[in-house]
Amino acid sequence: MTILSPVDKDHALPSDYVPPSLVAIPGAYLAPGWPGELRQEAVDALVRLLDEAAAAGHDVRARSAYRSYATQEGTFNYWVGQVGYDQAVRISAMAGHSEHQLGTTADLTSAAVGWDLLESFGPTPEGQWLAANSHNYGFALSYPAGAEAITGYAYEPWHFRYIGTAEAQAWKTSGLTLNQYLLQ
Repeated sequence: MTILSPVDKDHALPSDYVPPSLVAIPGAYLAPGWPGELRQEAVDALVRLLDEAAAAGHDVRARSAYRSYATQEGTFNYWVGQVGYDQAVRISAMAGHSEHQLGTTADLTSAAVGWDLLESFGPTPEGQWLAANSHNYGFALSYPAGAEAITGYAYEPWHFRYIGTAEAQAWKTSGLTLNQYLLQ
């Protein structure tokens, strides 16, 4: 699997897939109380992104990053228990179908939303800054507003996947959702 492998409701990762070179995200870049790991190249890009956000006056941090197949299975089952299956498949990926398992995806948040993962993060200054600038650091917003019919997931203004700077800039220019771009 590469950083450009499609991972969505129709394209799954094997249950035993673990990405290469997972490293811990430095603590200063994590939301309070939340650990996280990504592939080394994604951590390096994330640090650059969050340092630049801080320089622009925005304290943005990662709350969730790599998730194993088993962890995603537990996460999905939690949401089924909370909101039922039909709603869970809109807001959480089934095991094997999560971009987090690639080790390139981070959920980003800020104190403005209590370090939570909420739609209300999108219109915050931090959310707006990320939406406008993340592609310059190799990250793409996977699940934009108004694209649920295409992505299969509700709007997640916090969910950013690292695909490399050149690819992210090409994706941004394309006007496509990330899964459309990766499958073209």
